[in-house]
Amino acid sequence: MESLDQKRIVIRAPGRINLLGEHLDYNHGIVLPAAINRYIEFEFEKSDAHFFRFEALDLNENWQFSLEDLKNINSQGWQSYVKGVILLMGLDSAFANDQLTTLKGLIVRFKSNIPIGAGLSSSAALCCGLAYGLNEWFGLGKSRMELALIAQQTEHQYAGVQCGLMDQVASLFGKENHLIAMDCLTNEITSFSLPLVGVQLFLIDSKVKHNLASSAYNQRRETLQKAWNRAKDLFPSLSSWRALDDKRAAQLMSALDLESQKRLQYVRQEIQGVEAIQALSVALNNKADFEMYQSLGSLLNQTHFGLRDLYEVSCEEIDHLQTALLKNPKVLGARMMGGGFGGCLLVLASKELQFSTLNTIFKTYEDLYHRKPTVEIVSLVEGVHRLV
Repeated sequence: MESLDQKRIVIRAPGRINLLGEHLDYNHGIVLPAAINRYIEFEFEKSDAHFFRFEALDLNENWQFSLEDLKNINSQGWQSYVKGVILLMGLDSAFANDQLTTLKGLIVRFKSNIPIGAGLSSSAALCCGLAYGLNEWFGLGKSRMELALIAQQTEHQYAGVQCGLMDQVASLFGKENHLIAMDCLTNEITSFSLPLVGVQLFLIDSKVKHNLASSAYNQRRETLQKAWNRAKDLFPSLSSWRALDDKRAAQLMSALDLESQKRLQYVRQEIQGVEAIQALSVALNNKADFEMYQSLGSLLNQTHFGLRDLYEVSCEEIDHLQTALLKNPKVLGARMMGGGFGGCLLVLASKELQFSTLNTIFKTYEDLYHRKPTVEIVSLVEGVHRLV
């Protein structure tokens, strides 16, 4: 392991949307994410000083440390992610064992246009971009999947969020104008194009912020794990929630409390929705038809209703926006993005929709909730990559 002979590199790491499959990444499902044109950009620069220096330009914060001391340094916020990635990549051990003999210092500057807490996986972009950049800088030779797993473990061990692997895979494996289909049982990844003919995807940021570590995310995950344990007691050969047929589901539901029943009902509905979109995408690639996009919009709406009523991770502000949007005939579908309790709505609409027509919705929302939402068209882009 040797530091490469370079003085500066620039890495761009995208955020992500998830068209469908919300919360299926830890529930044996297939998820349909995509990298989007919102990024964290990193600049790695060689330094003669014998320490690492990180500069969070948007926050006007910086942090410097030596590798040999990092393990014993307390960290919080973005510093915890930085610490986790570096330690999980084994840089401290490599330095201690003289495997990084040419290492002196490193300066990493980063800035972002991914809204924090909006459900677009800014933390995954931070971890994936940093891991990719360090991999490039030191020539570590790790694969994208290895980097995705390091980024996931950073969330688990250093941020206390027991997330699945979807966000990291979306950021690292994104492909322009494509969705990713990730099988969360096998980690098998395929991609397929999503033609958007006469329609557009855009995001409305509700400006309601959440913190997954302190939200009910981990609680939902625990509830489904207990339900799965009960399912395995009843049906030892059951391989996944995807393999649970209606007859066995009815038997299992009778053995669960009401809350667990609702959570599982959402998971089963979302699994069916993903299957429907995969079939729909094939038809869209053969012949884009407006009725097909209406069907796609209906699937987005179904997911939102499930997140609201069954998984119970929506909030009043998001529900208000979704209800108001669907009154416009140019809006085909809208759903909450991310782990829950705020963030963005993902909206599918006709390209004929004039954003000026949303002003009335936004004005009412602002009067009610004292927050001013923003709207931006999104495109599907390449995953983490090197610019310079």
